[in-house]
Amino acid sequence: MKIVQVANFIHETSGGMRTALGALQNQYLAQGHEVVLIRPGIDSCSDETNAVKDFTIRGPVLPMTGGYRVIVGRRELKHILLSLTPDVVELSDKSTLFWVPKWCRKNGITCVVISHERTDLALNSLGWKRFPLIPIVSYFRRAISRSANVIVCASRFAAAEFEGQSDSVHIVPLGVDGAQFSSSQKSSNWGTPFTLVVCARLSPEKNVDVAIEALRMFCRNNVCQMLVLGDGPLMNSLQEQAIGLPVHFMGHISDRDTLANLLAFADVVLNLGHIETFGLVSLEALAVGTPVIVASAGASCEVIDTTCGVVVDLQPEKIVAAINQLRQFSREDLRLQCELRASNFNWTVTGERMVELFASSIGISKHVNHS
Repeated sequence: MKIVQVANFIHETSGGMRTALGALQNQYLAQGHEVVLIRPGIDSCSDETNAVKDFTIRGPVLPMTGGYRVIVGRRELKHILLSLTPDVVELSDKSTLFWVPKWCRKNGITCVVISHERTDLALNSLGWKRFPLIPIVSYFRRAISRSANVIVCASRFAAAEFEGQSDSVHIVPLGVDGAQFSSSQKSSNWGTPFTLVVCARLSPEKNVDVAIEALRMFCRNNVCQMLVLGDGPLMNSLQEQAIGLPVHFMGHISDRDTLANLLAFADVVLNLGHIETFGLVSLEALAVGTPVIVASAGASCEVIDTTCGVVVDLQPEKIVAAINQLRQFSREDLRLQCELRASNFNWTVTGERMVELFASSIGISKHVNHS
């Protein structure tokens, strides 16, 4: 089977979406399928020397997104897709590329859309409330619902966007690499000093400012520190907010082994994004044995349970209370419970489920390799 992934809104500092794309690529390749990625970039080019063929289409930066580029050249994208003759197009954008499923249907190509974000809620977080975009977003959603063969969501929260609009929505949770993210990595220096970790893109919807205010309150009675892993448009303002506090901004961590070690070093990970459609960093933290505090809004609360984390409203005092609640548990018990919860999510299962959806959509056995 030839699977062509088409994705917007990814670059060097992308988080969960880029991780998910890469993990799915590995799963498809392991099952014997051919994988091609088409994405936006500074210039149009192609690289066919790696296991995953990579086509870049020149695309502009979308304003107020922190540097994300998008494909706007329909002709070039159509030309590449027709030349590749894919069995299935896996589309990771349901806004600027809303027209792709309809075009695929007209050309006899199966199109599966992965809903990585809640577009309706994301626009509000980007500061676009003053623009009349709700009708446009609704139009995009209707177009996707009518034409996509399958819509894949990682959580019930993500699927709610399509409620009553499509019968082709399937919930397929994401996974975690249990070899790379393991609780055996838990640092012997765990809790010296007490360490909070935030791993997120530094943009409004991640609510890192709330985490910093929670640290300000927690520091009054505790020796502690916070590591902020990530980069983004709010870096400068967050650094100003954190002046005088034990907050260390470490930038985007591209090396996955380093990320695993830092999550393992933490006593608690804070993942306070209120429009997360899964919360992959929460799962990675659990896999290394670290409990997680998540926002009550969004999908992160679907990943954790009461044995391995706490769900809170976005108020600093409630976050501090949740930290103190977790400190009452035995560290070893927490580590084991976190690891147990993470074991329910596996990239192999995710990849197999995706291929099953592809195969059923194009009417062939998932074991047949058409590459």
